[in-house]
Amino acid sequence: MKELIASDPAEVAPAATQQVLYRKWRPRRFGDVYGQTPITRTLRNAVAGGTPSHAYLFSGPRGTGKTTTGRILAKAVNCAAPMEGEPDEACPSCLSYNAGRALDLIELDAASNRGIDEIRDLREGTGYAPSSGRFKVYLIDEVHMLTDAAFNALLKTLEEPPPHVIFILATTEPHKIPATITSRCQRFDFRRITLSATVERVEEIGAGEGFELEAGGYELVAREATGSLRDAINLLDQLVAYHGRSLTLDDIRSGLGLVVDSRAYEMARAAVTRDLRAGLEALNAARDDGIEIRAFVREVVSALRLALLLKAGAGEELPLSDAQAEELRTLAAGAQVADIVAALRALGEVDFAGDAYDSLPAEIAFASLATGAVPASATPASVPAAPQAAAATPARPAPPRAERPAPARAPAREAPRTEAPRRPAASEVPAAPQAEAPRAASAAPPPAEPTPTPPAPFALPDGGEVSDDLRMLREQWDAVRTAARKIDFKAGALLNTGFVKSVQDDRVVVGFRFENHVDMVRDAEGGRVRQAIEQALSEATGRQFTVEPVHWEELQQAGPSPARQSSGGHMVEEAQRLGAVPLDE
Repeated sequence: MKELIASDPAEVAPAATQQVLYRKWRPRRFGDVYGQTPITRTLRNAVAGGTPSHAYLFSGPRGTGKTTTGRILAKAVNCAAPMEGEPDEACPSCLSYNAGRALDLIELDAASNRGIDEIRDLREGTGYAPSSGRFKVYLIDEVHMLTDAAFNALLKTLEEPPPHVIFILATTEPHKIPATITSRCQRFDFRRITLSATVERVEEIGAGEGFELEAGGYELVAREATGSLRDAINLLDQLVAYHGRSLTLDDIRSGLGLVVDSRAYEMARAAVTRDLRAGLEALNAARDDGIEIRAFVREVVSALRLALLLKAGAGEELPLSDAQAEELRTLAAGAQVADIVAALRALGEVDFAGDAYDSLPAEIAFASLATGAVPASATPASVPAAPQAAAATPARPAPPRAERPAPARAPAREAPRTEAPRRPAASEVPAAPQAEAPRAASAAPPPAEPTPTPPAPFALPDGGEVSDDLRMLREQWDAVRTAARKIDFKAGALLNTGFVKSVQDDRVVVGFRFENHVDMVRDAEGGRVRQAIEQALSEATGRQFTVEPVHWEELQQAGPSPARQSSGGHMVEEAQRLGAVPLDE
């Protein structure tokens, strides 16, 4: 034992472990905290003025500096000679905080100490004076995990703690904290770190550690962190551990799992051009190479987003490499804005249902976009033409007026009126004509299930040639009615008697058969109906239109509207299937 004590301490001390970068570079002063200037300035002024609050609530996403700021605040309020609210880093108190030996900072993890017994022990500890500094600081992390009983036990102490106690509550889910607790704290909401601040910080760490990253590498790391500075530093640490201290862009992309290669741009180009073969080939190639399909689609969506910004003239300040900028400019130059938006909507909503490597959801979404199942663009060239109407089914011959009782005339309604076949009473019809009814019914086969047809058989007095926009809207009218019915049922019902009359630029004149329907769209409540119709037009065509309702008398003379020729609701369809005949207006 004597020999062991007398030996060199270096020979018996355990080997030092490698310290991770985010702990090694943890800020020690308010000025070192990136991206939270309003919060750190407020806290620094409170320390400088000697007026710290008795309780603080720090809320915000992970990795944004909540716990770090709490520790700096505890060090600053106990510093022997703070300089403008900043700890001097030289007094014994600051040195003990930097070494992790401060006795006046009590940190509690509420995720594992969430019961009432732990809070009772905390309350008992608040009665003791600080060991060396002016304040005893309790830093409770993930405070939203405390039970209701624990919150109730903490409430009175938090409201009126001893003068030497400061509470700092940190949480990522502030909505789970009772209002009685929140109201007794000064709340500071930590925001996600901006991209520029994240890049600046990781560059500073990389320079201090002697890392060499190719131009644009720090931006890739910062983007992948999505506003969490701790995640960005951890990603940098992981990349260096795998690839070494000198990193190329390819090293960073492969380490981060990014697939910003030619296939991502090929997929984005196929999405805006509706090239089904090219898009599926890119997806299959990524899947066969073992690439995570969710990450691949995310990169395609990112490329489409950047192309949209460049197309709109809002991407001049984007931190892009020359190769990326050239690829994106080529992609944006050959696409319409509506095409890019439709591709973003289709691919950005892909649900992988927990399997990030399953390519089927992405293939279905892309195939729907390319084949027109998803509205793609407002340009007539990219809108799939509606199939030609099949030969009209011969109308079911109606029995002579003399052989059927005249139905009572009902007021005009939105749905076409039908007369369902009924069994005539013996007192109404003689025996001979009654035998003819089955033969008349069997003379023609029952009509097939009604299928939607374009409004070609409906003759409208256009007064000249039909423009491409007008033809496109009339072909898409069933889709517009369906979308309007989902948005607002009243709007969908009104469109049953309406049809596109004319189109000029982005103004669509919709004619209605009845004047009261026009009034319903124009009145105060109709503002909601009109917005629903305009939103339906946008969803069905990919373009923004303004709607002007008018009374179109020719719809009365032409008979049922095209919308009603294609469909009339499930009750009308069922009645026609059973042999009912629409009545003449």
